[in-house]
Amino acid sequence: MLSISGLDFGYGSKLLFDSLELHLAAGEHVVIVGDSGGGKSTLLSIIADGGHVADGALGSIKLAAGSTSGMVLQEGALLDHLNVVDNLRLVSRYAKSPLSDLKISQILAQLNIDQGLHRARISQLSGGQVRRVSIARALVTDPDLVLFDEPDAGLDVVNLSSLATTINVLTVEQGKACMTVSHNPYYIAQVANKVYRLQVGKLVLIADWPELPAGVDEVQSRQLMLQQQLSVVKDPSRSVLTKPSASTKLNRDWPVLSWLTGSVTALASLVHVPRSIKDELSIAGYGIYLSFITGIAFFALVGLMLGSTTIAVVRMLADHSLTGLVSMFVKPETLINMMGGRYVLYLAPAIGGMLFAARSGSIMSNWLGEMVRGKQVRALNLLGVPSSQYLSAPSVAALFVSMFATVVWFTFCVWCGGILATGQLFDIADPIAVMSVSPYDVQHSLFWWKALIYSSVIALTVVALGLSPKKTAHQVNIHTTKTIIYSTLSIAFAELMIILS
Repeated sequence: MLSISGLDFGYGSKLLFDSLELHLAAGEHVVIVGDSGGGKSTLLSIIADGGHVADGALGSIKLAAGSTSGMVLQEGALLDHLNVVDNLRLVSRYAKSPLSDLKISQILAQLNIDQGLHRARISQLSGGQVRRVSIARALVTDPDLVLFDEPDAGLDVVNLSSLATTINVLTVEQGKACMTVSHNPYYIAQVANKVYRLQVGKLVLIADWPELPAGVDEVQSRQLMLQQQLSVVKDPSRSVLTKPSASTKLNRDWPVLSWLTGSVTALASLVHVPRSIKDELSIAGYGIYLSFITGIAFFALVGLMLGSTTIAVVRMLADHSLTGLVSMFVKPETLINMMGGRYVLYLAPAIGGMLFAARSGSIMSNWLGEMVRGKQVRALNLLGVPSSQYLSAPSVAALFVSMFATVVWFTFCVWCGGILATGQLFDIADPIAVMSVSPYDVQHSLFWWKALIYSSVIALTVVALGLSPKKTAHQVNIHTTKTIIYSTLSIAFAELMIILS
């Protein structure tokens, strides 16, 4: 099922794998133990990437022809905006053989997920329930090789035994190959055929059990043996290899370059044949809700304030400047008639775009960034749900529509604010007529072109930086800040070019 030969891989000067070898047959369950940070999860991740050797690695990783793998990440990585059953339905729609709701319910039942939790949000689940649901989600794809990264973490004794029973069904009855990273001897004793210790870059066999334990006594015996093996103190001088690995190149982060390449990738994601129109429309709708619907009142209030404040400034200038001889030739009412509502067309697109980037762009960037940090995006890709289709493309579309709608709405509100202030401050009987704009004004101000260009730039920027690699909450905040800066600078630069031209 799986064959690994001569695998060398590491980070910087730390070599994780030194000519690592592993062979896993169908119906066999291999468990890997070892120190934290030793590369156990990295090994699973490399295998999960379709058998392709990672960048900078040397060696051979081969899956049996036609075989597929599915991985359960240590974090669970369930989608927070979906409930329990919808997390499984999403993966099922992209699987080679989509499952019925009845079958999905049966998989959840096997992992002790009560019917009452099927509609629950992920935030309502305990840590153990999250892990069990994430395992159920991986099983929806019916993989030939199942990779488990500490699936037993956070589970009590009852759920450990239940999980072990379910996993044993996969290997014994369904003939699947399983590979698990674990630190729990009690769980390992119930599921493992072979136990390897990752040590000094190699896998050392410490237990070989052709058959699963026949009863409680044998489980306890195996558990005791594992505890003795794992308590052996290793020579610290041989715990880490430090010879240079194949992946010693220094990774540099060029912010502007990553922004541009990410924008191109986001744009390219729009060109695809949807595998699930429902899912893409769902994400697009959620994006429009976050970025436009929830900000309607905000943009309206700021627009009204800007429109009325501009007219108030004109009134103030008229009161202080049009005195003496000047007032004999230019009256305040004449000045406001000459200006009309044209100022709205010039101010609103740029200011509305900057406000949208600061408010809505940061919300969407943070939402996408947290999914990257929480490995939800990684989990989707591993389970056959392409994030370029499910997240990137609909998010770009949602942000474009939301930004365009925001510019139009904000412009209208600025115009309304101007009408209110004109009627009050200049005592004009028909302020709507005074503040009217002609088609020529709209064309000359490049209003629609600005709306289209700014909407495109902001949509691509938010998605590019939101879905860029990140591991910490600090990085999420940094990329969110960059989203605001790059978006506002792009609009400011475009406005400057238009003015100078």
